[in-house]
Amino acid sequence: MKCPNCGFDIPEGHMYCDNCGTEIKIVPEFEPEVENEINETLSSVADELNKEDRLREEKIKRRREFFEKINKRRPVILACFGTLLVFLIGITLFTLFSNKSSYYYIRKADKARSLGNSERAIEYLLEGNANLPENTDLIYRLSDYYLEMGDTDKAVEALKKITESGHFSEEKVVAAYESMISIYEQDQSYDKISELLSATDNPATAALRDKFIPAAPQMGVAGGEYDDIVIVALLPQSQNDGEVTYYTVNDGDPSELSILYENEIVLDEEGEYTIKAATFNRYGISSQVTSETYVINKGVPSPPEIMEPSGDYAQNTMIVAVADAGCTIFYTTDGSDPTIDSKQYISPITMPVGTSHYKFVAINDEGMMSEIVERDYHLVFTRLISKEQAVNSLVATLVRLDILLDNTGKVRGIEGHNEYIYNSEIEIEGAGEYYVVVENHVSNEGISTPTGLLYAVNTHDGSVNRLGYDSSGKYTLIKISNR
Repeated sequence: MKCPNCGFDIPEGHMYCDNCGTEIKIVPEFEPEVENEINETLSSVADELNKEDRLREEKIKRRREFFEKINKRRPVILACFGTLLVFLIGITLFTLFSNKSSYYYIRKADKARSLGNSERAIEYLLEGNANLPENTDLIYRLSDYYLEMGDTDKAVEALKKITESGHFSEEKVVAAYESMISIYEQDQSYDKISELLSATDNPATAALRDKFIPAAPQMGVAGGEYDDIVIVALLPQSQNDGEVTYYTVNDGDPSELSILYENEIVLDEEGEYTIKAATFNRYGISSQVTSETYVINKGVPSPPEIMEPSGDYAQNTMIVAVADAGCTIFYTTDGSDPTIDSKQYISPITMPVGTSHYKFVAINDEGMMSEIVERDYHLVFTRLISKEQAVNSLVATLVRLDILLDNTGKVRGIEGHNEYIYNSEIEIEGAGEYYVVVENHVSNEGISTPTGLLYAVNTHDGSVNRLGYDSSGKYTLIKISNR
């Protein structure tokens, strides 16, 4: 490009002539199409702006009309709102006072108490509890009023409405127990705390029981029989401060006046010992009583071993007894306990026929006796003789002994004859089983009269004896002799 003033060539991009300093003005080439596009774009933007202005003015107009309507209706709206507010307040007051809520009963009770009428205040709270049994505010207020009147028992009973109903949560139950315990603590009625917590197995109160009721101590040695010294330790089951253990030996339940446990209990003498122990806490509350019984038998001989057990026997049997070395066995058969003066066992005993009862004891060289061992035996041989054979055997024996003249029952010098009739079966202690046969005399006219004689015929071997009674009224056998 050349300078319009001096004609000097001007480099591209320079705004002034380097020769004469004239300012160079650059005029773009005119393009009609571009100008038209620019005009159209500007016109479109103007139309959009005008449209938004019209919409904005329309919104403002509608908002203004809405608020004008509201202003015209404001008195009506305020009246409706006031009516609704009065209605809600009325419902609330009706609920509080017409339906007699807990607030109603508490307000009435407080007013009565302030006027000095505590009994009337209690009545209001009892009425409220009857109508609203699950309201704890009424129950606690009732308990407080009883406390003010000095009646701790009724104060606690009021709180039991929570612990015993089964309708309250664990948190409320525990809180009620804590309140009852607090009442007893203030009254120093610690035994009642123990009774209260011991009467429930509610898991929610486990922590309270652990705190106020000590765990029972345990015996280090189990009870039983021992043949040597026994050393018993009392083992505490908790480590709470202030807990101590007391015990008794062959006495009643322990108290704080009993023997204080400090060292192990040594049982070194023969005899029977019952140890009872209990742990007491700082409140004087006792745990349950632990009890064990120990029997010390130093040097006592073992009881004799009897080889034949008690029971029924059907054949000849020998009774064998065995004792420890250095011991002697003594026994009885009359039911009395054997002593060193009883019959001494030397060799096996022939088991007597029938029923027998034995008692055995072992006695050592120091005169100490073992436990008594008892056996009951019932030996009955198999019946080999029938009833008819028994009667025939009796008659044959009487003929052989010249008591009868012949098998028809004739008796020398007496008219008529004897007859022998089976009566029953008996067992004679130590002798076995027998048939009882009755003797009658039959006159020539056929009249039968008992002679008063009884005979016993053994059911096994047919042996014959007269039957009588001893001084105690028991059957006994009498040897037959000529009359």
